[in-house]
Amino acid sequence: MFDVLRRFLHTRFLLTDDMADPAEIQADVEAGIAFRGTNLWVLIFAILVASVGLNVNSTAVIIGAMLISPLMGPIVGVGYGAATLTLDLIRRGLKSLLTASVLSLLVSALYFRLTPLSDAGSELLARTTPTTWDVLIALFGGAAGAVALTRRGHSNAVPGVAIATALMPPLCTAGYGLATAHWSFLFGALYLFAINCVFIALATFLVCRVLPLPSHTFVSRQRAQRVQFSIWTVALLTAAPSVYLAIGIVRDGTFTHNAQRFVDEQLNLPGTYVVTSRILPRQQALNVLLAGQRLSPAQLKKAQVQLPRYHLANAQLTVRQGLARLDSADAQALRSSLLEDVRSRQEQTLVGYETRLVQLQQVLERNNTAGGGLPTATALLREVQVEHPDVRQLGLSRLVRPAADSLPADTTVLVAVRARRPLPIAEQQRLAAWLSLRAGSRQPVRLVVETQALPAAQPARSRPARRR
Repeated sequence: MFDVLRRFLHTRFLLTDDMADPAEIQADVEAGIAFRGTNLWVLIFAILVASVGLNVNSTAVIIGAMLISPLMGPIVGVGYGAATLTLDLIRRGLKSLLTASVLSLLVSALYFRLTPLSDAGSELLARTTPTTWDVLIALFGGAAGAVALTRRGHSNAVPGVAIATALMPPLCTAGYGLATAHWSFLFGALYLFAINCVFIALATFLVCRVLPLPSHTFVSRQRAQRVQFSIWTVALLTAAPSVYLAIGIVRDGTFTHNAQRFVDEQLNLPGTYVVTSRILPRQQALNVLLAGQRLSPAQLKKAQVQLPRYHLANAQLTVRQGLARLDSADAQALRSSLLEDVRSRQEQTLVGYETRLVQLQQVLERNNTAGGGLPTATALLREVQVEHPDVRQLGLSRLVRPAADSLPADTTVLVAVRARRPLPIAEQQRLAAWLSLRAGSRQPVRLVVETQALPAAQPARSRPARRR
């Protein structure tokens, strides 16, 4: 039983069936590492596109910049080089990544220094603080990209990984922080970018170690052991801080989630409104500004007692009541909250538009096919012209008659044709009978025939008599 299950899982999850040739994989990795010529110009244009998208708060523009960004190449090269013990790939990958990062930061800072739009939109603010999900997205996205890169035919997973891991927007956000002296934006965005790079490289390293890829060979056994020891040491030293950062991010995310639940359930009472709630996971602090009906000391003490229920026993709770206690940090938090609400509403509206568009496309498709078993107007015209070559145009529509009094609802398929000459009555009757038969007698078919209007004859111009 266990052998059957093991063989089934081995067959289903085998990664070597459609794996590309190792030489082809290495050639693709090396092509993505180099940052000169085409890759360099594409990087600069992607930086500018992403900066404009963040500047005007356009999600679609930011996605386009992530699609054309070549930043994934050096990161994948570092992970692949570590897995195959190729020091040159690791060295070139780190050098290209550093070059691309510095160039992206400078170009983005220059753009935000020159642009007249200096406000930070919701898209930009979303890249200033890493979350738990950013770590998981980078890890799983990097693994998906590594698997896709090692296949014979590259799938659409590579562009998807570029979008999901979002390497370009954090760098542009860091450029905004550098240009406007928002140092928290600068370091927060660089922190997010570093997490993405480390976990993508780590996922690539793990996937490539699983695959049967040839490792670099050395002349002496002692040198091979030293190189392997060095690479594993560097990999562990790189992964250890990232794991520590991941644990910290998970801890901060848990604290933020619990604190938000506490505010929503214990302080958002009838007649009292939460204006801002500043949650500081590192300081284990929760600072809340309330407006409306003031809470009594007994109510505040009751809320304080409930903190252990939300795993916030060591949290420091500060509750301020009245808009007179509003400070600059509250104003910034309120502005960020409003921008996030606007962004959420825009996304909901966009989803509603897309749903409505799909519905309209379905209605249009039904109208084109006209129901009743007839094909599309274009296909039906080709069939009609076989027996009636004078027909030049054909259109389909449905005439729906709703139920009224004792009359049931019914639908009639209208077929309008335009011919270059008047069709005889017998030919029209024959065409109408054929259309009814072609429709399968599911719905009545009515034929409307029009004659194509010929252009008016131009009067002949008189030619002057030639002199002899």
